[in-house]
This record gives sequence, structure tokens and C-alpha cells, in this order.
Amino acid sequence: MAHLIQLARLRLDDTDQVGRKAAVLGEARHAGFRVPDGFAVPWQVLAEVLDGVGDDPRAAVDRIRTAPLPSALCAELSAALDALGGVPVAVRSSGVEEDSAGRSFAGQYESVLNVVGADAVTKALRHCWASAFSDHLAAYRDGAEVSARVGVLIQAMVPATAAGVAFSTNPVTGDRDETLVSAVTGLGDRLMAGESVADEWSVRDGTARLISGPGEAVTAAQAREVAQLADRAAEHFGTPQDVEWAFADGKLWLLQARPITTLAGDPTPGTVEVPPGFHVRDPRSPAPRPRLESSVYLPVLSASARHLFAFTTGAALTATDIGGWVYLNSEPADARNTHHIAEQVADGVPLALVERWESEWKPTYAARIRHLRQRDLRGLHDPVLAAHTEEVAAFFTEFHDVYFRLAGASMFLGAELGMLAQRLADWPPGDLVPVRGGLVGAHMGAVIALGELSRQAAADPVLRAELERDTAGAVEHLHSLNPHFAEAFEAYLDEHGHRSPGFDLTEPTFAERPATVLAMVTAQLDQPFDPEERRAALARRVRPLRAELERRLASRSVTERQDVTAALAAVELSAPIRDEKSHLAVYAWALLRYAALEIGARLAAAGRMDRKEDIFHVPFDQALAALGNSADLHEEVRLGRARHQWALAHPGPRFHGTPAAGSDQEPDTAELPAIVRRVMDVATWTTRQMQGAPRETPQTDGLGGLGASAGRTTGPARIVRGPSDFGRVRKGDVLVCPETTAQWAVLFPSLGGLVADGGSLLSHPAILAREYGIPAVVATGDATTVLRDGDLVEVDGTAGTVRLVDASLGAWRTEQRHG
Repeated sequence: MAHLIQLARLRLDDTDQVGRKAAVLGEARHAGFRVPDGFAVPWQVLAEVLDGVGDDPRAAVDRIRTAPLPSALCAELSAALDALGGVPVAVRSSGVEEDSAGRSFAGQYESVLNVVGADAVTKALRHCWASAFSDHLAAYRDGAEVSARVGVLIQAMVPATAAGVAFSTNPVTGDRDETLVSAVTGLGDRLMAGESVADEWSVRDGTARLISGPGEAVTAAQAREVAQLADRAAEHFGTPQDVEWAFADGKLWLLQARPITTLAGDPTPGTVEVPPGFHVRDPRSPAPRPRLESSVYLPVLSASARHLFAFTTGAALTATDIGGWVYLNSEPADARNTHHIAEQVADGVPLALVERWESEWKPTYAARIRHLRQRDLRGLHDPVLAAHTEEVAAFFTEFHDVYFRLAGASMFLGAELGMLAQRLADWPPGDLVPVRGGLVGAHMGAVIALGELSRQAAADPVLRAELERDTAGAVEHLHSLNPHFAEAFEAYLDEHGHRSPGFDLTEPTFAERPATVLAMVTAQLDQPFDPEERRAALARRVRPLRAELERRLASRSVTERQDVTAALAAVELSAPIRDEKSHLAVYAWALLRYAALEIGARLAAAGRMDRKEDIFHVPFDQALAALGNSADLHEEVRLGRARHQWALAHPGPRFHGTPAAGSDQEPDTAELPAIVRRVMDVATWTTRQMQGAPRETPQTDGLGGLGASAGRTTGPARIVRGPSDFGRVRKGDVLVCPETTAQWAVLFPSLGGLVADGGSLLSHPAILAREYGIPAVVATGDATTVLRDGDLVEVDGTAGTVRLVDASLGAWRTEQRHG
């Protein structure tokens, strides 16, 4: 028996011998598709190894791992690898039943990439064989007999500069005139593993349109070329195809082709219904939310966001899903509410809420999160898991009611200080944060501990060299490099890693991204974060500002000076809450992610959906109910995914409706009672600061925005659109982002400057940049689009400008931007 068959000899008729994947690629190579060279190991070789084992999967795996391989196989394998030139290879399982029209078996079998040498290939071969007997594959078969009919395909690795998947027909709408292309830089396994945010392209009538993602993996022309490859594969194999592809050395390679298994009719939502009123797309929701997330998040947001302006404008903020996107609607406050707000302010309610956070809410909620996280989800019976998930969702709801009450209280206290300082001392709003200090609060523990890890790694020359050489690879062998550091790193992940980077259930937590966390450690090797040094630097900036404030207030009455002092003390007390409450909120959100994924894993194991992540496309109530019934959810997942893809492809406008007409004149409060006048003045000040507009671009080689943190710096632009990009930030980089949340604070010790698309003087990136003393410009509008990763830029946080150091490049960018 031949133990190997060259890929060039294989055709579709050989599926029963080498498996579907190998046979399809042999057929494609014969038809003229560019397919990496290689060979296949027929499944009969595995049968030879297992001869006499019987039906016990555990015994089969033991035999695969320990039995000597046929000597003829080893000899043929060594010769075949030499014929490939000794290059790294991909060793991929190729099941006989795999990639059929009925079931794809996608992700069920194993592959091992970048394998070098006969010994390593033999080990990878055993690994692929053993995957045929895994528990998850048995569950996928849903009771069908375990099959050892698994061939193995061994091919030369393609040194991909970009890779991904493509669907010759839109798999969720059934539109055969649209080809979808997903692309990431480097190897495509990052996309399959969910480790990288992909560029999503829609190709129709020869036109490629970027739907989502940064657009850095491939050009529009390359996306069209990939679409043509998918269409050619569909034409050749006679059915719509799901293909894997890669670009290397400017050439496009076909890596796999299989039928699309879940085509159906068009389930798109059709005409978008817009409710009455004026709706603004939520800046904190940069993408449509999948159904499970939306069914939890939107009711919570609508119920609790009404507290945001409870002590200022009195407006009631609500959230609405319009065409799959989150929109916010602010109903004008009833004029009669002003007197009610005034009574609460007179009773000291805002400050009392802040004090309650410190004394009661913060320790209580932190303890509840620790308690919920300690539960072993895998050990819970289905009804108990459902009850746990409901408890987590209820906790998230309860916590967010407090979250927004505190946000409303803090907004009032900050605005009152700003209003008093501006009125009594002609003090600029942007300088208020340095006056009151910062870099304090329980959330700082994650930032400080990260710096400690960097300090420990920097002290070990061997570990440091390995981190700087291959940070991602170092994750796998930290214990052999430095056991003490490895233990500290694991402790960090356990203590600080179980939090989502934002309010997106589909985003892995930091604990699920150890390579990203290790990259952030690496970024600080030259200068680990020193909290005392940073606080001392902040104090040096604060002292002259406070002295100047006191000088300007010197001519004011004793009562007026006391009012400013009291307002400053209240803001200093409330300031840490901004990030502390966000820090705890994402720990709670991560608990919901973990619970949902455990539900998804059980449903996938039962064959009721394909992957555990499919659970995110099922409404929350239905996901819980699924633990108590036997309903198949494949169609429900398909519909949910279709709605999500449709929303991605059809982003709504920034606004729906027309804002209510208002007056540009500020209200005359002179005749009102003092406490009512105080509330209305604070509300007016708040509205004015939140409506700050970005400046016009001052020159052809730069961007204009709001100077949010004084100073000037020059450094490479690092485009960071989300947590998947955190690991690319290095010391001295200029962070260029849409905006930031509290979870981005771990990046700030490494930054030289900051540029944001959105924001205002009171926005999170502006405030945090001032605390860290980083020059910052916000509200640029489109910095993440105009700038490119690695551009050398000058950030002037005083003037509010961002300038490309290469002026000719900047002029070209401006032309592209406005052309």
C-alpha cells in the first residue's frame, strides 16, 4: 500500500481514500488553480495503525500517540519532505465526510501550521489523527458512529502577507450576485480563531466595497481578485463555495474550498422603521450588536441612562435599535423638573451618591463579582447554569442603574466646579482636570500591576530578549524562560484579566488574550510604569495651576472662594469613580460572556448549532430556554447572523429625525431662586461643553481638532480601533483611535500622544491624557481614516493640530480625503 499520494495526482474521485479536503485541492490544482504543493496520507494508514484496537476512542488515541508508525510511511514521508525543499509545511486533517454539502465539519478536525522536519511532521500527523476521536467531534456527529476515515494533507506553507475566507454567494441572504471577502494580515488562522478583527468586503458587479474593519489587509483590487477566485471555484465545482485563500509574494493561492452549507432565502429586515423624534447613533456602539447582546444591553441602557442628566439638564436619555444600530434619543426635560432637581441638589444628593459608592456600593459589587466568577460553569447542570446566567444579567442591570446614577452625580459635581471656576476666575474648562489631579482609584491596580510585570521582565535579559523577538510565541513557554515571571503573569490574568475590553460580548476578555497582555508588558520594557513618578509629575503640573486659580480668586468674597474649594473637593472625591465603575462593569459583562459561551458550547456539542460563538446570534431569553428544550437553533443562528451582516453592510446615518428647535440665547436666571439658578447655570455650562465643535483643518498636511491636553510630541501613529490592536502599541507611539473607554487605560503609560476621532474636553480620552500628561487632540472627525499606521506625526495638544511630518504625504492624503 502506498502510504503517501502526491497532491498533483489527486482528483475528486479520491475522496474516499484521502478525504474531501485533499481531493478537492488536488482537483483544483489539476483545473489550474494555484494550490500549494504537497501530498496526502490516506486514511487507510490510520486504520493500519489502529488495527485491533476496537471501538474505544480512548484506546484509539492512546495507540495513535504511542504506537510505532509503519517504517514505509516514515521513509516515504522523509523523501516527500525533502522533495518539497525542506520548507515549513501545514499538516491538516482531511476527513472523508468533511466539507460535504450537508455538513462542513468546519473547525472539528485539527491542523498544525509551520511544521519543520520529519519528526515534527510525524508528531503533527499523530495530532491530526487523534482529533478524529475527540469529544467535541463525537458530539458534532450527534450519535453517529465515530469514524477513523481521516486522511491527512501535508502542504508547503504559504508565507502569507494577507489571508482569509470568501463566500461566492452571500451565505446569510442567499444573494448570488454578492461575494463576501474576509481578510486579515498574515496567516488566516488568526481569523478562524477569532484573534483578529477582519476587514469585511462586499464585491458586486466588479466593485469592491469595504463594509467594516480598518481596511489594511488587502486593497479593493485584491478583494476583487479574491472574489473572482471564489466565483471560479463555484463555477468549477457547480455549487456556491466557501474558500480559504492567501496572498504571498503578490500571488493569490487557494488553500481550501467547500460548499456553503447553510444557504437560504433573503432574510434581511427590509425597510427600516424610524420612531418619531431625534435619534443620534450611539458613539459607544461603533458596530451593530448581535442579538444576544442587544437583547440584554438595550433594555439596561434605556432603563438606566435616564439618570445621566438627572442633576443637570434633566433630559431623559433612551436607547433604540434602528436598523440593527443603537441610537440615543434625548427627550427634553419638563421645565417643572428643574425645581425637583434643585431640591435634590439642595439636599446634597449628588455628593451623597458619590460617598455611598465608596462606603457601600464599590466593596459590595466587587465582592459579588468575585463570588460569581468563582463558580465552575462547566460543573453546573443545565438548569443551574440557566439560573446563574439570569443572575448575572440581573446583576448587570442592577449595577448599571447605580452606574448611571453615579455618572449623573459626577457630571453635576464636575460641571459645577467648571461653571464656578469659569464665572469667578475666567478659568478654561479644559484645565479643570489637572487642577483636581488624578491617577487614583481602585481601577489603577490593573495599570500598576502591568508595570510591575514589565519591570520584572526587563530585569531578566533572556526573557526580555525573547519578548522583544517574538512576544506572541513567548506565551507558550514562559515557564521555561522564567518560572517566577510566568506565575506572576498568570496571577495578573486571574486578578485583572477577566474583564471585557468594552461592552461587546463577542470580544474576548484580556484573560482570553494572553498574547495581547504580554505585548503590553513588552511595550513598557524600556520604561515600566511608575505610579509614584507619574503622580509626582502630575502634582508638579497641578501646583502652579492651583496657585493661579487661587490668585484669580483672591479678589472674590470668602463665600465664593469657599464654594470653589468645596466644589473642587467634591470633584476630587468623585473623579476616580469614572473609571472604577466602568472597571467593575466590564467584569460583570465578562461574566455574561463566559456564561453565554458555556451555553453555546453545550448546544454546539449537542449539534444544535455549529460553534459555541453562534450563541451571540440568539436572543437572550431563547438562549436560556434552549438549555431546557431540544430545539435545533441552526436556522435561528442563521437569521441572527443575517441581520447582523445586513446591519454591517447598511450603517445608518449619524442622525435620524430633526432636532427640536432651540434658542441660542442662554436663559435669564437672574430672577429665579438661588438654588434653581445654580442648577440652570450648571445645565447651561454642561450643554455648552458637550457641544464643543472640532476646529477646521489649519493646513493641508494635517488635521484639526480640539486641543485636549497641552504639549507637543512627534511619534509613529498607531491606529487602534479596538482591543485586538492593543498588542501593537509600543513606547512613544501616538495612539490614533475612534475614542477610548476605561479599559484602554492600560495603554496610556506607553503613549507619547493621543489623537481621537470623537470626544470633547470632558471626554474620556481627553481627561485621561491630561492625567498622564500626554499631548492630545480629540474630535478630529476622521483621523483613523486619514492617517495610516506608522505615519510619523506631530501632535500639538495646545493648538489642537495633528501634522504629518512628511508634508508631501500629508498633502496627498488631504487630496484623497476631499477628492
